[in-house]
Amino acid sequence: MLNDIKGLCLFLGLIGLGYAALLIVVALLTGAKIIKSIFFISIFSSLLISVGLTPQVKNRLALYVKSLSYKKFA
Repeated sequence: MLNDIKGLCLFLGLIGLGYAALLIVVALLTGAKIIKSIFFISIFSSLLISVGLTPQVKNRLALYVKSLSYKKFA
């Protein structure tokens, strides 16, 4: 049951990030002032994704991001 909830959190988080990306495109094309909405949706979706990830995956992602930053600046 716990894996189902984590999967649902990941799914909803990815849907939310996709929606936020769509809103950014709409805002750029139309000039709409929806920055607060985009910011809220992005933060909430990121939180859902964080809840859905296992600790092992979080560690691997952190190591990957650190390796990218070292390669870029070295």
